[in-house]
Amino acid sequence: MNSTLNKLDVVELLDNAKISRFHIKLIIWSFLIMVVDGFDLQAIGYVAPSLIKEWGLNRAAFGSAFSAGLVGMMIGATQGGTLGDRLGRKRTVLAGVVWFGVFTLVTAWVEGLTGLVLLRFLAGIGLGCAVPNAIALNTEYAPKRLRATMVTVMFLGYTIGAALGGAAAAILIPRFGWPSVFIAGGVAPLVVALLCMKYLPESVRFQLLRGNRIDAARRQLQAWFPQARIGKDTQLVMHEEVRSGYSLGHLFKEGRAPFTVLLWICFIANLVTLHFIANWLPTVIESTGVPLQRAVIVTSLFQVGGTLGGIIISRLLDRGSLVPLVGFFAMAALMIAAIGMFSSSETMLEVIVFGAGLFVVGTQFGLNALAGSSYPTFIRSTGVGWALGIGRIGSIMGPAVGGVLIAMKLPLHQIFLWGATPMLVGCIASFMLLRLRKEAIRQGQDLQVVAGSH
Repeated sequence: MNSTLNKLDVVELLDNAKISRFHIKLIIWSFLIMVVDGFDLQAIGYVAPSLIKEWGLNRAAFGSAFSAGLVGMMIGATQGGTLGDRLGRKRTVLAGVVWFGVFTLVTAWVEGLTGLVLLRFLAGIGLGCAVPNAIALNTEYAPKRLRATMVTVMFLGYTIGAALGGAAAAILIPRFGWPSVFIAGGVAPLVVALLCMKYLPESVRFQLLRGNRIDAARRQLQAWFPQARIGKDTQLVMHEEVRSGYSLGHLFKEGRAPFTVLLWICFIANLVTLHFIANWLPTVIESTGVPLQRAVIVTSLFQVGGTLGGIIISRLLDRGSLVPLVGFFAMAALMIAAIGMFSSSETMLEVIVFGAGLFVVGTQFGLNALAGSSYPTFIRSTGVGWALGIGRIGSIMGPAVGGVLIAMKLPLHQIFLWGATPMLVGCIASFMLLRLRKEAIRQGQDLQVVAGSH
């Protein structure tokens, strides 16, 4: 596109761009942010058995420590998403990373459950703040044909970080004790934030939409897309605008309400099960007589399986259909139920936990990409943030329900049957999303929020 034409459609340029060195760098830095975020979120699950033993706590009582971080994440995601749409994606991401790095580091010196609950709550605010803005940033630069895939590749860092938490805990705790996990989880985000301050870009779409950094956006596009031949006289055009009013309200306007409600239900359903498994599985497996280090490694397979699941579902969603999301919810329910039925066989347990991760964590990848691609620029971080934030209701319920089920001394197979139930709810909600989109297409509606047509 030549500068003599004087106008350049920025969205068209970004949507149809080939993957370049710029995209790869963006993914790498975003990936590292997700690695430290995932590590810090799951750290509490991996150190829980050690803290329960050292502090002489009841297993069910420790559920408050799991839930505190998730309450913080709910606040961080909702408010951080709104801040990202006002202040910018990069600035809000980095603020969140520094915030959770500091409070995770301080957790290494905590001396009791009350202090642990408070610090996990504060760290959770930063954890929640970083994620929706990182998703929005990558969505706004991703080529249209690879949008779900690019967001998923970035978000693989979250899953890998959670898995690394298990490996690190297995190595560090026997040698240096549980505080070493929080020290590692606190220092790493601060280092990553320092590097990203220089290398992570701000969203060009955000800069143009807000109208106050047009020259900076022009310089960025000139450097990253030289083939566009952008000159000083080239007018950068975006066929979007900022609507007045509180951004949350816009999630329910212009035909977005049904989609928003169903998306929130899907997030809640999936995150109930995901956090039930991620937080309680090491403790539950250890209670059957499996050594702690082995229980932690088996639980890590849940996150490793999620890596493969995320890649599979993102490629399927980039083809424009929500059918894979429905299928992933259904298969996740089957796999979770099977954990309790085959817990006596170590080999089968490893295979099933891997499969459960593939479908449960894979579903979350799909939902993240769906949320990121389903709202216009001026409310994208808000849309993702509120989906993640409302989803944290499920995250909070998951560990709490797990604690209740364990306290009731239910048989293992019944515990995991209950854990599978939310995935059936998600399956129904995702099927309704599929029907909603098909009906919109049949009626010829041009609604960006009827997702999958991104």
